[in-house]
Amino acid sequence: MKDGSWESFAKAEQIARDQTWDPNQVESADLLFQNPPDKMVGQKRLNSADVEFREIDLKVFQPKTIDNLFVLSGGANLSEKASEVLLQPGKLIGIGERVGKEAAVIAKKALSAVNPKVIGNAHVDMVTGNVSELLEGLRPSLNMGEVRAEETSLPVFATYDVVVMGGGTAGAPAALAASRHDASTLVLDYMHGLGGIGTLGMIGRYYHGYRKGFTTEVDKGTKDIGEGNPRGDNKNLAEWVFDWKMEWFRSEIRKAGGDIWFGVLGVGAYVENGQVKGLVVSTPEGRGVVLAHTIVDSTGSADVAIAAGAGYSYTDGHSVAIQGAGIPFKNPNDFYNNTDWTFIDDTDLLDVWRAMVVARDKFKEQYDIGKLPQTRERRRMVGDFTVSVLDVYNGRTYPDTISVHMSSFDTHGFTEDPFFALKPPQHSGVDVTAYVPFRALLPEGLEGIAVTGLGASAHRDAMPVIRMQPCLQNQGYAVGWAAAMSAANNQNIRYIDVNKLQKELIKIGSLPGSVLTDVDNFPPPFEKIQEAAKTVTVELTGLEMVLWDPARGISTLTEQFKVTTNPTRRLVYARILGILGNPTGWKELISAIDSFKDWDEGWNFRGMGQFGRSISYLDSLIIAAGRTRRIEVIPSVIRLAKKLTSESHFSHFRAVAIALETVPNHDEAVTLYNLLMLPGVTDHSMPDIQTARKMTPPGKTDTTTRNNSLRELILGRSLYKCGDHNGLGNKILQAYSKDLRGHYYRHASGVLKYHS
Repeated sequence: MKDGSWESFAKAEQIARDQTWDPNQVESADLLFQNPPDKMVGQKRLNSADVEFREIDLKVFQPKTIDNLFVLSGGANLSEKASEVLLQPGKLIGIGERVGKEAAVIAKKALSAVNPKVIGNAHVDMVTGNVSELLEGLRPSLNMGEVRAEETSLPVFATYDVVVMGGGTAGAPAALAASRHDASTLVLDYMHGLGGIGTLGMIGRYYHGYRKGFTTEVDKGTKDIGEGNPRGDNKNLAEWVFDWKMEWFRSEIRKAGGDIWFGVLGVGAYVENGQVKGLVVSTPEGRGVVLAHTIVDSTGSADVAIAAGAGYSYTDGHSVAIQGAGIPFKNPNDFYNNTDWTFIDDTDLLDVWRAMVVARDKFKEQYDIGKLPQTRERRRMVGDFTVSVLDVYNGRTYPDTISVHMSSFDTHGFTEDPFFALKPPQHSGVDVTAYVPFRALLPEGLEGIAVTGLGASAHRDAMPVIRMQPCLQNQGYAVGWAAAMSAANNQNIRYIDVNKLQKELIKIGSLPGSVLTDVDNFPPPFEKIQEAAKTVTVELTGLEMVLWDPARGISTLTEQFKVTTNPTRRLVYARILGILGNPTGWKELISAIDSFKDWDEGWNFRGMGQFGRSISYLDSLIIAAGRTRRIEVIPSVIRLAKKLTSESHFSHFRAVAIALETVPNHDEAVTLYNLLMLPGVTDHSMPDIQTARKMTPPGKTDTTTRNNSLRELILGRSLYKCGDHNGLGNKILQAYSKDLRGHYYRHASGVLKYHS
């Protein structure tokens, strides 16, 4: 190693991996082991290796002039031989136990800091710019104030043409593409392997997806890297030995000249006048900046783009819909353990910790648990273009298509788009093809950065089609290639020659040739909307077309409602218009609701294998009626609400809550209060880890906790908005605002904030 910089450690790690990887391995260590040559100057020194660790003076582990700090590593004031002996795990554990007790004694005597601050070290000649980071803290309820940080400077660790933050499903391909196309490239990941959800995430098998192009190379390369090894004999190209795939990405990036830094967090962006010029990283050697011509944000949560100032969509005070997630179990040689038993907010440290701890209990009979949350939905930045559900269903094409996606709507939960409230997604056997334009990967208002994968700009209900691994591998490779082009031409990535890139992607099969002649087929001709408005009365045929252009669609539907005398057809129009918030058919909706003596077959929360409807027909009538905002619909809704029991389906409770909170009054508040008073409906929040462990049942696809918590939270929200009878709504929201589960916390806190 030329020096003790993180760059040198990262290089050494890759050399060690080059020399030690074996296709037979079923487990390996994350970190290099080292007896560090650089030792701290301590209050005392230990030279002998023969001393019993229980007798070692703990001042050996304290810096010379600092009493309230201990260095528990081989970097303490030890001789090389003493360090070698004490680094044996058993001995270091013993030292740690002693240091912990001593630290507690010191802490009790220590005085509280008065006006603490981080002293600045700004230099006159430093490069100026904005270091933009996400600094909200863990949770507002846990924040204990702030420490003032004076103006300071950050070291520049390195400079590259392309820096890829996140080496996952799309990030590893992006780094490989940029490296292969003559861009100096660095890929960073907090994990110690590449491939993301398809490797360390334990989803080592494709579910649908567009598998041509670069993905074909990935699949074949992964298979070939273990050629002749029996571990891969029973696997086709659609499934893989996950450590082979990690190694294929790693070795190919190395072969192409790219650099890899593991164990590194991206914590912010270096921005100047809307131009992202670098990535702020946190390494074991400290915090600094990596400068780059182009940043590829492959964090999966658009973390870098959001830190740089991009807007984003996520769960909040308006929405608590999120796809199911899990932490998997892991046994040696496992490659596919797909779970869906909770919700996890990847950006929330408390939530990830909660999920990891609970997973340890849930899978205590297994060898281990996975290292990566299996989240299917994360934060999505706001790009130059946002892909909608109806863009997908209408086969929208674009002149700047960057990737093609193919899947059924594997929703892992309930949907929110008005289209799905009327016409649910089809079954798993029916695939939809979706195109994603380059503009959907470019954060609005920012230059020098592109976002891949789950962080792309799309409506959450469109994500199930565009999140599949084979598609995102192709997308990542395309974006990495685009980043290399932008560096080679010294231009912002937003302005590259997309047509030229498309031609290259067609050559390798990542895109179909039709993209070269595709134009934007939106908006649809008015004649098609008019035609669809007439056919929707027959099993909602053409609904996707008539809703695609909402302004003209609503106008046409309203006109059809007025000229139609057939009661059945008028109800179809009334339901569609009501779901869209138009009150035209409110009388028809009341009549339709009143024709039901009792509830129809509803829907309970389901994650794994959730296809099709997530509300019943009657649920949709009730939601549509509520969205008309006519006070006259409320008695009909309340009549059915009074028929609900603790055993009723979740979708019925959700429909009632949505309808009533749109036109709040006292009668609604009493009705909602009574629903919450039903046996077993309340007290499902998890404010601490003991409660979370106790309340989470075994099984890798549990839905009971989510049904219970979602029902309570949504009813509590609605009650709060309707005037909050007896203060119960506020009590429920306050409880969930302290829940360890991040999405419930986000929703409850948002409701309290927006409606206080």
